[in-house]
Amino acid sequence: MRPALFAISCVAALAAAPHAALAEGRFGVEIEAPAAAESDVGFKLVEVSGHAGTLRGRGIDLVIALDLSDSVLRDSGVDLDGDGPEGTTDPELLQWLERQPDLRVGTLRQLEKRDYDDTVLASELAAADALLERLDPRRFRVGLVTFSNRATLVAPVGTPVQQLRESLRELGRSFHRELRGTNFAKAIERAHLALVPDVASAPVDRGLVVVFLSDGAPTLPVHEGRARDHALEAAAVAGLSGIEIHAFAIGRDGAEALPLLEEMAQLTGGRADYVERPAETIDRLRRLDLARVASVSIRNETTRSAARAQRTFPDGSFDGIVELQAGPNRIRVEARSEEGKQASASRTVTLTGAELSQDEAARARALLDEMRRRSEEMRLWAEMEQRRRVQKRELDLTPVRPTPPEAGADPERSPETPGG
Repeated sequence: MRPALFAISCVAALAAAPHAALAEGRFGVEIEAPAAAESDVGFKLVEVSGHAGTLRGRGIDLVIALDLSDSVLRDSGVDLDGDGPEGTTDPELLQWLERQPDLRVGTLRQLEKRDYDDTVLASELAAADALLERLDPRRFRVGLVTFSNRATLVAPVGTPVQQLRESLRELGRSFHRELRGTNFAKAIERAHLALVPDVASAPVDRGLVVVFLSDGAPTLPVHEGRARDHALEAAAVAGLSGIEIHAFAIGRDGAEALPLLEEMAQLTGGRADYVERPAETIDRLRRLDLARVASVSIRNETTRSAARAQRTFPDGSFDGIVELQAGPNRIRVEARSEEGKQASASRTVTLTGAELSQDEAARARALLDEMRRRSEEMRLWAEMEQRRRVQKRELDLTPVRPTPPEAGADPERSPETPGG
């Protein structure tokens, strides 16, 4: 056995211990609102929220690791921005890039021939943004790392969501400064450091997660097997700190990386998934499940009606708005794990019909507005997903022709930084 692989096997054995304990945790449901087992309200709607899954303390620290190697400028295969098959890169972006002194030869030519908003990179950035939309800031602290031949901490863990989104938008313009080879090990090590700056500060009562996106296999460090071995070593060491890696292999070349990503995830108690169409990454991340919850149901058992605008989030958090009838209403939340375990919790809420105070009336109007907003949000997501499914069917019916080598390949790329 090679020394590097021997080290991996030893570290992996140690890393498995905390995740085995986690897996043995109790699957359950906690209702956070309404907080009391029995309560009275004067308005016909009540919000029900809580958490389902293997209960793991106060929340999760999460780092999104985005691949910015040179292959991310390939076409994603789907019209992400909805401007049709004849869509092109925004002329303003092309003009801005042309003025950048660090723009590499060939990058501008690539983007002149395709629509940047339909590239693999655009799908990665949109997927990260979709994930941020699904993370409850009360439970999640999020950071952002990018990687190619190096890894960069773009935003530390705990950065406000709006700043994270601004960072993603900025990456949509500054991506040209990367576009080199692919170093998985550097990415994992940088994400590890962002989650656990030192052992003494490790948040033992919080989950630690890396969401890792890549559209190809690692190419660095060079020489036989080193890129793979270094990636596995970094993953195993991350596992020792209780970090889970949830990896996504994106697109045609991502299939080559899937076995390695599966090993990385297995070393940390996480999971790996293959996303054939890069544009589908948006939906996969939006549906990311870190709590291994298969389903959550919120119902008013008294009226036999389901909650409206129900949402479930990656950490197992859920919310929904339940309509009440006059008198006592028994509300029940049921959850099922991926392994088939079931758990439930209930509340009794009595609609009194009493006249609302000004403050209560204001809260009632706010809840009604929130229900409408969530319903509209879910409708828009459903439309977007339907549009992507239609485009995928159309693409599946389109004959695939061999793609000739691109004329805009960069002649200045050094042998030490091959593409990923």
